[in-house]
This record gives sequence, C-alpha cells and structure tokens, in this order.
Amino acid sequence: MEALLATLRASVVSPYNAAYAVSIALMLTRLDGRPRLWLTLLRRLVVALLATWVLGTISDLVFPNSITWTVLPACACALLFRDFRAPARLTRTCLLMCAWMYSLTAAEVVNAQVHGGIYAAAAVSLAYMLAVLAAIQLLERQGSLEGPDVSLTSVVPVIVVCASGLVARAILYLRSDIGVAPYSVSTLESVLTCLSGQVAELVVYYAVLRLVRGFEERRRLQAERHLMDARLAALDAYRESGENLRVLRHEVKNQYAYIKLLLERQDYKQAEEFFGEMSMRANPTFLHVNSGNRLVDDIVNLELSRATAAGVDVDSRIAVPPELPVEEIDLASVIMNLMDNAIEACADVPTGRKCVRLALLADQGSLIVNVSNPAAQAPTVVEDGRLRTTKTDADLHGYGTGIVRKIAEKYDGVADFSYTDGVFTAKVMLALA
Repeated sequence: MEALLATLRASVVSPYNAAYAVSIALMLTRLDGRPRLWLTLLRRLVVALLATWVLGTISDLVFPNSITWTVLPACACALLFRDFRAPARLTRTCLLMCAWMYSLTAAEVVNAQVHGGIYAAAAVSLAYMLAVLAAIQLLERQGSLEGPDVSLTSVVPVIVVCASGLVARAILYLRSDIGVAPYSVSTLESVLTCLSGQVAELVVYYAVLRLVRGFEERRRLQAERHLMDARLAALDAYRESGENLRVLRHEVKNQYAYIKLLLERQDYKQAEEFFGEMSMRANPTFLHVNSGNRLVDDIVNLELSRATAAGVDVDSRIAVPPELPVEEIDLASVIMNLMDNAIEACADVPTGRKCVRLALLADQGSLIVNVSNPAAQAPTVVEDGRLRTTKTDADLHGYGTGIVRKIAEKYDGVADFSYTDGVFTAKVMLALA
C-alpha cells in the first residue's frame, strides 16, 4: 500500500502526466468551434488526468519503466470520448501515442542541452504535441475519417506505421528489469529517428485521408447520378402520360361537341348511349398547372401528383415565360429535389398542417424558386452544404440540397435554406442570361 500511495503521489505531481493529459484532451476532441467547447475540453482534461494518474500508477507498479503508462490512458480516454467515429478515433489515438513518445525524445535532447529540469522537458513535450495537432488539423482539411463508409480496414496503413513507431520507441525505453536490454544511440540518430517516424506517420495519414476522400467523392457522384436518373425517369414517364392526357383532353373536347350536337337535335337516346360509352372508355384526369411552359408544367404536375398521393396540399404560384434559358436537367433537378424534400418532411407533421408552398417566378433577369413546408425539427447541415437525411437508406439520399447549391452556383445564383418557427424554407435564385 505504501508503494501504491508513493507511486500515485509521484504520478499526480509529475508535470509529464499533466502535459500528457492536456495532449489527450486536445487530440481526442473535435476542435470545431462548437458552443462551450472550452467546457467540454475542461471536463475531458479532468478525465484524462484521472486516467493518467490511476493507470500510470498501475503501469509503474506492474510494468516498471515500460510505455504502458502512455498506452493505457490514451486507450481508456479514446473509449470514453465519443467525438469521432471508431476509425477516426482509433487513428487519432495511435497518432497521439506515437507523437508523445517522440516528444519525450525531443524533451530529453533539450533537457540535456539546457539542463532545464523536468518542467522544461514537459513544456517541450507539450509544445511538440501542439505542433503535431496543428499539422493534423491542417491535413484533415483534405478529408475526414468520420464518414459512415469509412471502415477499420481503411486506416490499417496508419495503424501499421504507428505500431512500428511504438515498437521502435518501446525498444529504446524498456529496461532490463523486464528482460529487454536497452541499446544506446547518439543524440542525432535519436532525433532523426523520431523525425522520420513522425513524418512517415503524417504522410501515411494524409494519403489515407485523400484516398478516403476520393472514395467518398465517387460514391457521392454515383448517388447523385442514381438520384437524377430516377427523377428523369419519373419525369419522362409523366411526360408520356401527360401527352396522353393532352390527346385525351382533345378527344373528349370533340366528344363533348358531338354530344352537344345530338342534344341540339334532341336525339336524347343517341346522346345518352354515346355518353355512357364514352364514360366507360375513359375517366380523364386533367393537369393541375398550366403556366404556358411545358417543362415547368410537367415537373410541377408530377410533384403535385406525388403530393396528392402523400396527402399533402400544395399552394403554388407560377409566373414564367414559355421558354427559360436553363438546362432541362438543371431546372428539373432544382424543382424536384426541393419539392420531394418538402413533401417527405410533411410526413412527420400533423394532418392539418401538411401543406407545401411553391413559388416559381421569373423576374428582372432571375428565376426564383421558393419552397416552404412545416417541419417537426430543424435539419442538420453536414459537409458540402447537404442536409442530413432521416431516411433509412441514407446511402442514396441526403444529396439533394448539395446538388441544388451546385446548380445555383453554375448559374451565378445562390441557394439558401432556413428554419424559422417550425417552417423550413428553401430559396434558390438562378441568373437568366
């Protein structure tokens, strides 16, 4: 018990342990500028200190002079801190442990040169860790390991190179009291070994980030293509049915003229027979919107039919010319993405509030699309301007708003999404050449 208390006391007063706890809290927390981030960091620093003190004490008693005092607290805190998905958290943990081992070598070199003592060495180690953290933050601008499709196999290269670095450091730090004899190297060789190991880990980490980003970009393009193919197929099918309806409407118009003629001749029996025959052959459904723009009518009427099937009312205001200088696929994508999202959002609101408002106006050289709908909760914005989907098959959804933003940029316009007082509003402006 006396040995335990003495070791624990030494662990608590060690500046190395304090510096390591700060490094753990910083490395295993997403520094994204969220509100009250400092409070989260403070709580995690307390947890990291306790883990370092307790597990470091146990390590010193069971495995004297080994590196388990570094590995155990980092692993424990990685399990407790849930900012990152598993692959990202595992990678950060491995980078943390290796960087701390390298920092100890840097601290020993500085301490041997300036004789600053353990506090100066701890400060050097902490400064080294902050530099590594800054480098990691810079690299992560190229990609992220937190995506839903990032598996543990994706980060194997980083884990392997980190493991080799830990083994190399372990050989240097293990002592003969557990059966491994240390070997000595010069100061220059030690520094070069650390630098080469650190650079190798960061380079591999960067390569994995770029690789994962490439996979995600291809997957995003495939999902967008799948989404647009489905929408265009639906539009083509509606166009075909719409053309049939136009023909049918023209035919019915002629049939009504014939019935009128029979009535004028007072041939009521023939009129009744003809009308009964006509009713059995067709039950026409006419278009809801007739703005004069065939493409806009086809798109909006398709969405109106979907809204009707879903029990959603649509209040539309459309004022556009017969022709618009916007590519067909772009105009269809903007309207269909926004309307589909609005109709699906109404599934979570009470029946009396299921209403989507659509405004489509061409004015002063701009095409303005405004879609609003009631929403049970505010959406969450993720990368690329996308809104997080609530669908079960999220792999092929959640890209609609990102597509709309890109189309708006293509036409020197803007796309804005807002949520106020339970109403979600999408506003898109496209500049018309």
